[in-house]
Amino acid sequence: MVQLLESLEKLVRKVGKVIEFDGGKYQKLHFVSEPEYIKHILKTNKANYKRSPVIKALRPLLGNGIFISEDKIWQSQRSHLKPSFHEQVIQQFESIILDECDSLCKTWTHSAGKNDVEASMEMLMLRILVRTQFCDGIEVDYKEIQRAHSEVLDQTSIRNQKIKFYTNRLRKQIGLSVKSDQSTAVRYLDTVAKHIIAFARNNRKKCSYWMNDMFDRDVDDDEIRDQIVNFIFAGYDTTASALTWTLYCLATNPTNQNDCRQESLKTTNTFADLSNLQTTKQCIQESMRLYPPVWSIHRQSEEKDEIDKQQFDAHTYFMICAYTLHRDPDFWEKPADFIPQRFSADNMRGKAFQYIPFGQGERVCIGQSLAIMESQLILSILLRQFTFTYKQTKPPQITPGIIMKTRRGLFLEVTPTS
Repeated sequence: MVQLLESLEKLVRKVGKVIEFDGGKYQKLHFVSEPEYIKHILKTNKANYKRSPVIKALRPLLGNGIFISEDKIWQSQRSHLKPSFHEQVIQQFESIILDECDSLCKTWTHSAGKNDVEASMEMLMLRILVRTQFCDGIEVDYKEIQRAHSEVLDQTSIRNQKIKFYTNRLRKQIGLSVKSDQSTAVRYLDTVAKHIIAFARNNRKKCSYWMNDMFDRDVDDDEIRDQIVNFIFAGYDTTASALTWTLYCLATNPTNQNDCRQESLKTTNTFADLSNLQTTKQCIQESMRLYPPVWSIHRQSEEKDEIDKQQFDAHTYFMICAYTLHRDPDFWEKPADFIPQRFSADNMRGKAFQYIPFGQGERVCIGQSLAIMESQLILSILLRQFTFTYKQTKPPQITPGIIMKTRRGLFLEVTPTS
């Protein structure tokens, strides 16, 4: 998997932006890195393209939560959750974000030197998620939640899904039962969700906007459980990935890092001042171009369809690749270079389906505004207090699971500015 993304880049240059992979009856899919095809699948004819089996394999964990649900159920869930991501609600998270960043800064001050910033960002964002999206004041084992989440991500990787698929086919053929989808990690996260629900019911003033809304509507615990694990699955690791890769890009581009630091020093480090952190925002956007946290989007067609005069059968699998799309020289000048200025408003006109770190169309990530706002504020705080340097001779190896991570952590030299 380490060389997968590099191989896909080369394949797009050699073969084209829409490539058919035919591995037989059970493994046929189309790789898509063409904006017009992406627009057709995610927007123009969106009703024909549902979550693919790659995503449906997550059902034992995610149940029927917003990340995996479809049609009217998804529309209802999104309409109820959308107010939770209104700017006025997000601004209420400021004190919690500042508190968690302060704790991290104290840790780094006492352990200056080489630090795994990927691990730090994951823990930071998980703690912020629990306190802002579930309940402030609840006691949970953050390390164990993180471990269980990582285990589920590994179990549901494309590679492990293939192994499981063929193993279960063989078991059926020789008369054995199919292995259960319930893992110890899933069962542990179920326990966490039940604990959160019980605490929230007894501490309504401390729980999140969306949980209070569900209690007010008498939503059953199973549905609340599904949304909790959906938030754990998609609500912290993606932002942590964006922050990790942004810190790497800034560590390897010290001029840009200093520009962001000088910008931070002129602000109050509050949500009210985010409009004055435009350089920081552009650096986040550029790092998400180079290293999109969700690097692939999977769909399956319901009916046969035609895209740009090309015919596709019903039940065709599509893998939209943000990574290759974001590095295509047909759409980006010097695509391998870190150039945050390319994200000025004028430069980005007409690129809605050439830049898709949050997806696109109707199912664009509901938390994208929150992710950018949190990232701006967090980076501003960290850059004001620390400088980041990457001293290895080779770039970090990428492990492109469901979320783009490094293979062995991202170790940066973290040095206090004063």
